[in-house]
Amino acid sequence: MTEMDELHAKMSILGAIDVGIVVLDREYRVQLWNEFMQNHSGLRPSQVRDQNLFSVCPEIDEAWLKRKVERVWELDARVFITWEQRPYVFRFRNSRPITATSEWMYQNMTAIPLHNPRGEVYQVCLIIYDVSEQVREQQ
Repeated sequence: MTEMDELHAKMSILGAIDVGIVVLDREYRVQLWNEFMQNHSGLRPSQVRDQNLFSVCPEIDEAWLKRKVERVWELDARVFITWEQRPYVFRFRNSRPITATSEWMYQNMTAIPLHNPRGEVYQVCLIIYDVSEQVREQQ
């Protein structure tokens, strides 16, 4: 398998995985927006690429999310946010309207540092998990 084939396979996985993947640069510009994010936001990757996350998704509490993500940049460590702390980061409609207990999708989020070849954090990846079913069962 060539490097290009391997890259294509990895990109296919990122597109098909059932979690949201958003990669941000230091200025909070979107560098990657996967299919999950497109399906739930209605925004294509080409519409958000190199755009400021808070301009693209004005419903996000900018000060709150920046405080969380800055820890990733400063400490080179993962940050976890659960729906108990905040029901959602991205205001997506619940994808199960019949059984849903909320209009909005409950989410957990993990923010992880991405390193360049020199070992420096150069991007942050937000992983968004739809936990609406678990919340419904728990309630």
